[in-house]
Amino acid sequence: MQKSCCTVGKFEAFHRGHRKLIEKAKELCGTVRVISIRGKGEELFTDEERKEIAEKLGVELLNIPFSEVKNLSSREFFERLKNWGCGVLVVGEDWRFGRGREGNIETAKTLGEEFGIEVVTVPPETENGEKIGTSRVRELLSQGKVAEANRLLGFPYFATGVVVRGSSKGREIGFPTVNVKPFKEFPLPFGVYAVNLVVDVENYRGVANYGRAPTLKNTEPLIEVYVPGKELPPLYGKTVKVEFLSFLRPEKRFKSVEELVNQIKLDLENLKEFWRLNCGAGK
Repeated sequence: MQKSCCTVGKFEAFHRGHRKLIEKAKELCGTVRVISIRGKGEELFTDEERKEIAEKLGVELLNIPFSEVKNLSSREFFERLKNWGCGVLVVGEDWRFGRGREGNIETAKTLGEEFGIEVVTVPPETENGEKIGTSRVRELLSQGKVAEANRLLGFPYFATGVVVRGSSKGREIGFPTVNVKPFKEFPLPFGVYAVNLVVDVENYRGVANYGRAPTLKNTEPLIEVYVPGKELPPLYGKTVKVEFLSFLRPEKRFKSVEELVNQIKLDLENLKEFWRLNCGAGK
């Protein structure tokens, strides 16, 4: 009978530290379950987006509200792990669990022997000597340091959303955009980004303004993606993904549409330079 592995944590971001745990679990077991203890607050990814990431990694995602486990003792937590079908538990060396974080790795190994759960520890994944964590990823994103955040994630930060009808002002000035209403609020500053627009299995390189487009006066934050040199099919009502690759400049209000057009042309030159320096980035 194949062993079943699990790993436990918040798993907000599925960054490289999380993936290190998952890779170890996949080495040991035929099936891997990620038990994500979910609290409330700003999320980097929606549950649907996290489910998509988990599926790509070939693991099962089980979301558990923090309120369901916060008062469990260490022993009760291991009873719950047993009920969740965990035969091998893969966690970081500094993992804490149980009410008030009372349990540590030694506690886990003792309880693991009692409940028939093998406990395997994995050293932390680091970048420049610093442990990779979700809070650091969020901090970098909030500063517009997308490339640095993507390096910690191990994949491009993205947002999914539904394509909505815009004012057509972009089309009128020669830059028709795909207007994406994201399914979440996220920490990136309003501004212009090099992006990939992912439609089903098609991947389009583009430039996007994330924000309220003050010159053209959007009423709610949108991701407006322009794909140079491509005629895109009608996408209204369709769910798409926008992968953020690099921050090009902050959002700003222009005095005239002519000034905006000149800036867009400059943005496109900067986009070409980005792709020249990062050939294949985001693929």
